[in-house]
Amino acid sequence: VAARKKHVQPLSGPEKAFGQAFRRMRKKLGVSQETVGFEAECDRTTVSLIERGLVSPKLETIVKMCRVIKAKPSEVMRRMEESPFYQA
Repeated sequence: VAARKKHVQPLSGPEKAFGQAFRRMRKKLGVSQETVGFEAECDRTTVSLIERGLVSPKLETIVKMCRVIKAKPSEVMRRMEESPFYQA
């Protein structure tokens, strides 16, 4: 039986910083991951993976997700760049 690999949370990077910025904005509005997933036409688990920085979303997905939380992608990106996790 092969051992299952655990998802390891990234310690830093743009994916982690973007996910953190998006999550904070989503929670501030009181919008669930399920709602984001449904309205952005992706799975709730995908939203979770993005927020944890485990996957890098396509630009189309970013635009759709931001639309759900009534934010411009540039605003999420600005907050991403201010994150201590962001290392360009």
